[in-house]
Amino acid sequence: MSQLRRHRNGSLSSRTKPAILRARKRKNSENEDDRQVKQPRIEPSEMPLVDVTSSLNVEKERSVTPDNSIPETWHKFRGMTCLPTPQTTRKLPLPKLSWAEQGHVWSLMCRKDRLYSRCPDYLSQHSSLQARMRAILLDWLTEVCEVFKFHRETYYLATDYIDRYLTVTENVPKQQLQLIGITCLFIAAKIEEIYPRNLSEFAYVTDGACLENEILEKELVILKKLNWDLAPLTSNNWLNTYLQLTQDLPQEELPSVEGNPDDHSFVFPRYSPLTFVQVARLMDLCTLDISSLAFSSSMIAATAMCHAMSPQLATKVSGYSLQDLKECYDWMAAFALTVQEMGSVVLKSFSQVPQDDIHNIQTHSVDLEILERAQAKLSQVRSSSSRKSPEVTGVSVAMLTPPKTDEKTRIGVEYSG
Repeated sequence: MSQLRRHRNGSLSSRTKPAILRARKRKNSENEDDRQVKQPRIEPSEMPLVDVTSSLNVEKERSVTPDNSIPETWHKFRGMTCLPTPQTTRKLPLPKLSWAEQGHVWSLMCRKDRLYSRCPDYLSQHSSLQARMRAILLDWLTEVCEVFKFHRETYYLATDYIDRYLTVTENVPKQQLQLIGITCLFIAAKIEEIYPRNLSEFAYVTDGACLENEILEKELVILKKLNWDLAPLTSNNWLNTYLQLTQDLPQEELPSVEGNPDDHSFVFPRYSPLTFVQVARLMDLCTLDISSLAFSSSMIAATAMCHAMSPQLATKVSGYSLQDLKECYDWMAAFALTVQEMGSVVLKSFSQVPQDDIHNIQTHSVDLEILERAQAKLSQVRSSSSRKSPEVTGVSVAMLTPPKTDEKTRIGVEYSG
């Protein structure tokens, strides 16, 4: 018998409607249970990676290659960085490490060197850009880094972001080049620097050419175009590794003792800061030339050591053979000769920078005129030599900066910040 309910007006009504609603709700819940049984449950470890990356609105996916395949599951994704990678053909120069297996570390370093590849002819995709514009941009960024007391790694990260962004885009107007450069430096500073500068300071150094909101908008565009891949192994990283290995070479013959404090010596720098700056100046000059993108970052650092130190030492710490470095060595010869004519480098001092960290600060040690002198020597070598030119000549010679007259003998103007 249904229950009766008295309304305020005195009438009576049965409470049958709530019972009907409960029956309908129970029936709907049963149908939902049936649907849940039919649908297979997806475990967190089996969740596809594309479901996560789609939320980032990535416009362009990576190309599927043996070295750069898109993982299908989170388990495979973790395996890309946490599990041992295939062994590389380069010799293993790393000593015994107390914090990792040296073979795994070396394989991951070499694999990352292949994943973050560079394209030397991306200017063909941009009708309004020239190689000199890129050199002017990087030369200006070097000055900004010195004024801000940024590390060399910040500069090399920004350079990598600029080149990779222009590789995956087309027809970028030249008016946007400075905005791209300062935005890439803004991203690199937030990754590398402990105390990065404020956004307003980045906009200030552009002298009103780039506004704060424009930098923030371009930052998101660049991050999406790069697929948020912001951790390349730059030439600066490789140079630090190579020079550190030079200090461990004499101890290779010594027996390793478990728990020896020397096992941790590879973590702390022990090379000469002056030697590091001398080789880094050559790398800075080579970076201004777009032809340097034809070679990997590890090869640029190893070849710079060949010219600044000795080929035998460079091949031993890099794992490359002399034949592997031949093309890069021939191309860099003109730049090395130009740097040699400049004389020995002098360490600059910076206030509020520790003495043992001065060599890591990016300085404006080379400029556009020094680059032009090096390019003039390179053009003379190519025109006078009868041997076959290396593959780096795939870059159009017309894009390179024409050499100046011999009347200009000034080596360079030292920047005073």
